[in-house]
Amino acid sequence: MCGILGQVNFKTVSKNQDKFQKSLNLQEHRGPDDSDIYVDDKIIFGHRRLSIIDLDSHAKQPMVSSCENFVLVFNGEIYNYLEIKKNLLKKNYTFNTSSDTEVLLNSFIEYGIDCIKQFIGMFAFSIYDKKKNETFIVRDRLGIKPLYYFSNDEKFIFSSEIKSILELENIERKLNINAVSSYLSFRYPILNDTFFENIYSLAPAHYIKLSNENTEIIEYWNVTDKFKEQKNDKGEAYYLDTLKELLESSVKYRMIADVPFGAFLSGGVDSSVITALMAQNSTEPIKTFTIGFEEEGFNEFSYAKVIADKFQTKHTEIILSGKDYLHTMEELIEYKDAPLSVPNEVPLYLMSKELKKYITVVLSGEGADEIFAGYGRIFRSPYDLERIQNLDNLNLSDAEKIEFIKEFAKKYLVENFSTEVDHFLNIYSYTSLSEKQKLLNNDIDLEEIEKLFIDKFMSYFNELKDDSYYNKMMYAFEKVHIVGLLHRVDTTTMAASVEARVPFVDHRLVEFAFTIPLKYKLKWNSEKDKESAKLLMSDKISEEYDTPKYLLKKAYEGTIPDEILYRKKMGFPVPLNNWFGGHFNEYAKEVLLSKEARERGIYNIENIEKWLNSDKLNADHGFAMKVWMLINLEIFCNKNMFNQIRIHND
Repeated sequence: MCGILGQVNFKTVSKNQDKFQKSLNLQEHRGPDDSDIYVDDKIIFGHRRLSIIDLDSHAKQPMVSSCENFVLVFNGEIYNYLEIKKNLLKKNYTFNTSSDTEVLLNSFIEYGIDCIKQFIGMFAFSIYDKKKNETFIVRDRLGIKPLYYFSNDEKFIFSSEIKSILELENIERKLNINAVSSYLSFRYPILNDTFFENIYSLAPAHYIKLSNENTEIIEYWNVTDKFKEQKNDKGEAYYLDTLKELLESSVKYRMIADVPFGAFLSGGVDSSVITALMAQNSTEPIKTFTIGFEEEGFNEFSYAKVIADKFQTKHTEIILSGKDYLHTMEELIEYKDAPLSVPNEVPLYLMSKELKKYITVVLSGEGADEIFAGYGRIFRSPYDLERIQNLDNLNLSDAEKIEFIKEFAKKYLVENFSTEVDHFLNIYSYTSLSEKQKLLNNDIDLEEIEKLFIDKFMSYFNELKDDSYYNKMMYAFEKVHIVGLLHRVDTTTMAASVEARVPFVDHRLVEFAFTIPLKYKLKWNSEKDKESAKLLMSDKISEEYDTPKYLLKKAYEGTIPDEILYRKKMGFPVPLNNWFGGHFNEYAKEVLLSKEARERGIYNIENIEKWLNSDKLNADHGFAMKVWMLINLEIFCNKNMFNQIRIHND
């Protein structure tokens, strides 16, 4: 786990090593153990090292091949590097280190860019081939590791963090309004852009090939074909056995390290399963960590303790206050080069800082909800649309049909939807278009920006054109939601020089998950329950009449106590409403009604002031969350010196 920075020159030869080193050092938190750069006429590659596998200095980067033709910078881990190395040894390759970095380098020499198809891991890397004058820049399949880039006619710059690009190139800082709108709706930019105009994020499962002045962006992995296998139902026993086999393999791979490791333990299903598998595959007690707030009802310590006691972990509880939260929020925004997406990023960062005293690698449970249908209220919602669009064909009385129409309109605020994408955006968008039009400057053409988002989701749905709406929704979550989730994990851990590993997004497990028929993920408790729920909306059905994430829960019955497996899902609790009733409200007004905010040209200050004085602020969590996001946006803008915004939507 590290930070990387690279510059590929098309025309000019730039050898300002001091400036490059200064830009690279902005990522010192990602790699505090070592640093080096490589320079020749065409490239400058830099690396900040967090030593995890092979701590010897011979494994440092940038790494040059023994033939001196190839140069590599690499952030991440190749977990199956020992198996790949074994095959390369049979082909007479020699190794000077025991690192996965050298295995990656020799794999590329042997197999070319197709080497990435062999890798089980998380990675963002670049390899330069001197003889061919070709550079490949690669991001892992699910987007676990970040990779940003900027290019013009003279050069191409890539980096693990945006701040290094800004420092190296002296780019004029212009706020990307599309990203602002996307953030308010989806919590992060979904168009492979960033909050900075002209700086982009390489999409997961893609690589960039630079050859002379030609630039190609190529997708190398996709799961759409896996959905077709659902038609061949192999039975619950098969899916249970395969799930357990793959997940145990995934966890065991992620326990490979030459430094101490542990686990985040929230007391939920996903972290509990990971902790159990780690304990079963370790001769030493696993170190586990959980965090919560001092306010009553805003921690899950009791549930985490059940698992910690059962598996005899070395468990640490961390308690936060609102005062800790505000200061840390501003600090973390600087690390992220973006507004925070969800309130629990702050406690995750503080927990990472604490656990760094004990470990360097932590396993975390992200991704299980997305691939095993854990968000029951959302993943059951296609059932709402299915019924409203086939109401005349349902076995319902006229009175029941009237009641159903009433409940549908109450939930969705419309009587029907013209497309599946319209329905999806209604439930997935955190802030609606009409709300954004109230909160942002009237001169911003939000309707045009919204069309970009609709087109994006429509393209994902069209990739599964003949498949069920359920599968289209799950695919959209894989393409969009997981990426934002993984970015949060990377930021909050790497800011504390901790490597997070995420077993549920092992690509083998993701591929398998999308072959599983829906009935094994989101299972009706009984036919009687399904009948009882015929007039209810998805939010009333979920976890009352069905079981989200059924297969995962069933697989670990007997290993994880039922009180953990089958308790109702709750997000990471942060007491926003409590705070907005007190000191946080004053803080919000200081930030959002400041002279700088008024002059920035983004907001509709009059409407924001009404929101800040509303009684809903300390009563409605969703309302408070939107204000929290605006605060994050303004802090981010202020820190990046975005002055008067020119309203344009390029």
